Amino acid sequence: MIARSRWPDALLALLATLVASWAVGPLLQGGEWAGPMLAGALAVTATGMIARALRLPAPLVVLAQAGAGFTVLSWIFVPGNHILGIPLTSAWAEAGALLRQGLEAIRVETVPAPGTTGLLLVVAGSMVGVALAVDAVAVTLRSPALAGLPLLVVLTVTASGTGQPLSPRYFLTTAAVWLAIVARQSVATVRTWPNQHSWSRTAPVPCDDEDDAGRTGNRHRTWAASLGAASVVLAALLAGSVPHLAPTAILQGLGTAPGSAPGGVAFTDTLDLAADLSDRSDQPVLRYRADGAARPVPLRVLVTTRYSGGRWWPVAGQSGEARPPLLPRDPVEVAREDLEITVVENHLDAPQVALPYPLVAADFGEITSRTDTHTGTVSVGARPQSYEAVSTQVAGTLPAEVGAGPVTGPVDPDLLQVDEAARPLLQEVLADVAGDETNQLRVARALQAYLRGPEFTYSLTLADPLPGPDGQPMDPVSHFLTTKLGYCTQFASAMVMLAREAGIPARLAIGFLPGEKEVDGSYTVVAADAHAWPELYITGLGWTRFEPTPAGRSGAAPVYLTQEDVGAPVPTAAATTPPAGERPVTDPGGAMNSGTAPASNWMVGSLRALGSVAAPLATAVGAALVLPLAGRWRRQAGRRRSADDAARVEGEWRILTTTLADLGVPAPVGATPRQAAEHYRSAAGLTGEASDALSGAAARLERARYAPGGAELGTMAADVRTVLAHVRSTRSWRRRLRALLAPASGLEQLRAWGDRAGTVGRSRSLRPGA
Repeated sequence: MIARSRWPDALLALLATLVASWAVGPLLQGGEWAGPMLAGALAVTATGMIARALRLPAPLVVLAQAGAGFTVLSWIFVPGNHILGIPLTSAWAEAGALLRQGLEAIRVETVPAPGTTGLLLVVAGSMVGVALAVDAVAVTLRSPALAGLPLLVVLTVTASGTGQPLSPRYFLTTAAVWLAIVARQSVATVRTWPNQHSWSRTAPVPCDDEDDAGRTGNRHRTWAASLGAASVVLAALLAGSVPHLAPTAILQGLGTAPGSAPGGVAFTDTLDLAADLSDRSDQPVLRYRADGAARPVPLRVLVTTRYSGGRWWPVAGQSGEARPPLLPRDPVEVAREDLEITVVENHLDAPQVALPYPLVAADFGEITSRTDTHTGTVSVGARPQSYEAVSTQVAGTLPAEVGAGPVTGPVDPDLLQVDEAARPLLQEVLADVAGDETNQLRVARALQAYLRGPEFTYSLTLADPLPGPDGQPMDPVSHFLTTKLGYCTQFASAMVMLAREAGIPARLAIGFLPGEKEVDGSYTVVAADAHAWPELYITGLGWTRFEPTPAGRSGAAPVYLTQEDVGAPVPTAAATTPPAGERPVTDPGGAMNSGTAPASNWMVGSLRALGSVAAPLATAVGAALVLPLAGRWRRQAGRRRSADDAARVEGEWRILTTTLADLGVPAPVGATPRQAAEHYRSAAGLTGEASDALSGAAARLERARYAPGGAELGTMAADVRTVLAHVRSTRSWRRRLRALLAPASGLEQLRAWGDRAGTVGRSRSLRPGA
């Protein structure tokens, strides 16, 4: 009955699910999901073993497992809706409501998502479903190879959710357990074949090798093993190079398949930057040509000034006069260069339109447009297929008075408002970075250099929440300045808040990076180029763009030099400016912490990859050595226990027989030494020196067993080595490899240890008082 439960296979299936769930951790804050998932998976596994032991049909086994898994999860997530532990209809209703909440959280939350009850139920329930699928396929239906599919789903969804390449350790560990399931059931299948290895004097025993009728089965198993090993290697090598979906998408309309006709895209109406500016789709947004002396600059779409509750909010049309005005009240004479762009393909939905800033003029043909007098943002009445725009960019050295003194006139309070929870840390950082500097431009340059420095790392996956001084989770700005890990929204928001704390009006701009230059000279902007940056109001210049996000993502930062700076060092982060038109690196797993693209990036990445797989690789090597070491222990048991030459002869004969069995030449049952020698000589085809060595070993064994006074060890060990060397030379490389890595003696020893442990446990339970 116990054998019918297939408990070893069931426990391996459970282990595979638990190992695969390891990759889910980075998607959520905290590990509250793990307990319910483990409880549900254990219920599924235990129910499956019991149902199979009772010989229930496969559909009833799966149904019973599903009921057990849901029941356990309902105890945890919807308590109080049961009679004698059985869920009522109200439990189903409450669970459905929680599932809807969890699915909504998946749609809107950023990675790592907070562990709400609904999201925990979705994650735990999904993993319990995976446990059910793996157990049903691998154990109940005896198709272990197909059990890799639900495990692969877990890894694929996780890779898509983080927005980063998934570490090879997740693939390697999961694949190792899956291959163990496949290997175990393959061995079990072989053992069910008819055993014809009993000894006969007249009919030689056929050898269990590739040369007998089992050649086809062995070939299939060899191909399966080769395919499995290749899959593990490819998974480890490709894990960091396959494309990944974004954690969440702030752009709407990006659901089209690659290669399909692109539809319209737009930034969300709610300006939900908490859902990331991290879409990595290669769907085209627009294509344009640039003329003029100035380099292409980011194309602005929206501007917001309102920050509340840890996020940015859209700003509705404002009435009255802009404070401060879009154009500075006392502009300084600054050398400028014009940038003219001609958009030839546009997929950004109205009323949004991407334009360089500051804008001088724009021509949308017959389509109407309106410019917000407070932000300079342009909106259109319909989506223009093409349009032209002219912008002006600062060039050359600025007058010394730029940035000197505060902004004259009234300032909108939103432009100076900071998150009160972050104020203490903002003041501390500002004092360290800017010191006593009062010039707005120098303060802004210092903040930009600090955020682009080596202390900060660009990543689409945020660090886990940290407690603040009051024990509550830190606000987003403080969290970023503490962990120094984030994407463009975090970098831009931090600079806006630091500038505001310094008394400099600041706001957040959202749009696109300049895009990639094509061979025909045009630039292509895709959804993955979505970006956010700060704009600061500098006395004498007006609203001015800065770029605190590291160069690996945003390219070169704008540099504003005054006449006083000529010949003096300027605070900038070491950064290599990408060639004109080259799309900045967007892979958060790359070397972005310093804003550089080092020549040794390949070596650094290789070392990191090796470091990430070292622990699981060591574990896999240790697991692979279990069978060979157990087999060696069993083969040499007689030699270890020998007290005299007669016992040593027996020990060497044991090494001979067990090693030959590992090589596919089984021992005859109930044979004398001479009969065994005849069997081995016929089954293994021994001739010449090997045959003589076998005869000598058998004769020495007879004397050790039956002759008065026993026998000396003599050349027994040498004779055994001669016989084994000849047999190995006649075996195929597959058989020799199997005898080395998965010897039958190793399995027998493991089984013996297991039986011994069970006997000890039963004897202890039967002791009086136990």
